[in-house]
Amino acid sequence: MHSLRLMNRRVLYIKASNSCNSRCFMCDSWRSKIDFIDDEHFNAILERMNGVQLVRFTGGEPLLCDNLSGYIKKCHSKGLYTSVITNGLLLNDRIDSLVSNGLNQIIVSIDGSHSELHDSLRGVPGLLNRISIALERIAEAYPHLIIRANTVVSAKNIYDLPNLAQWLCAHGVTQWSIIPIKLNGYKWANHISLDDFIQAYENFLNATQKYTMNLLGYSSKWAINPIRFWEGTQRIHPIDKCYYAQMVAYYDPFEERIFPCNCLPHRDSTIVSREDNEFWEHEASLCQGCEPLNAWISDNHCNTKIPIFNF
Repeated sequence: MHSLRLMNRRVLYIKASNSCNSRCFMCDSWRSKIDFIDDEHFNAILERMNGVQLVRFTGGEPLLCDNLSGYIKKCHSKGLYTSVITNGLLLNDRIDSLVSNGLNQIIVSIDGSHSELHDSLRGVPGLLNRISIALERIAEAYPHLIIRANTVVSAKNIYDLPNLAQWLCAHGVTQWSIIPIKLNGYKWANHISLDDFIQAYENFLNATQKYTMNLLGYSSKWAINPIRFWEGTQRIHPIDKCYYAQMVAYYDPFEERIFPCNCLPHRDSTIVSREDNEFWEHEASLCQGCEPLNAWISDNHCNTKIPIFNF
């Protein structure tokens, strides 16, 4: 394991599974070898979580990991909050065990307001219906559980965002994080006309004024300058230096590496796992594109009152 100290990191991402049971068009995790974090690696990282307040389990698909509830229980016993990012396919089957062992937050990937769209983007027929059933059950049995939706926006679903906002509100989702697609070489101008992009983006902005969920970070203005964003000449990143790495780390037990943010493990980058903080506070222009929430957290890094579940 990399020798990085985890002092003063508020959030630690742990990759609990190397594989996935969905076939999302923007991700190849489903092609990976089936593998899960083991007790040895989890216990080792748990011993080094000085200052960490929230452990967020990710993947792949973390709900494939049979020991996940046990890991959540261990975190809970140490006074740590826990969160899971999931495609939702197994959510209804696992929710009782997760919550009874101390889970605080569920983050579900939801990319469309109807099955034809969402299921095609995620490669699993019937997936949105399974998510809907799980969310209805959570609302009834576990109203204290914090529910967030992550939406990867591309030209395939940008027109549906107003409908999705309505769907999320109707299903008790209180937080929404918009993530513009970050496929290597993806350029909006190659997939949608400028006029259509601007109109769809304006429709999204209008919908955010109508519905009441909390749009996290810069999710309410993810296109920044719509024309330059469409052209591919402007991308989301922190205004100045990247301070996100002072607050977050990402642990991959399969590579035995710790990354300075949750974006870097999923893309090619010259910014590698390093222990010196000065390197981590790199100029934001070096980044290949941030997430709206991460960029906002970096720009507001001096605000110690950011709720932990808003990370």
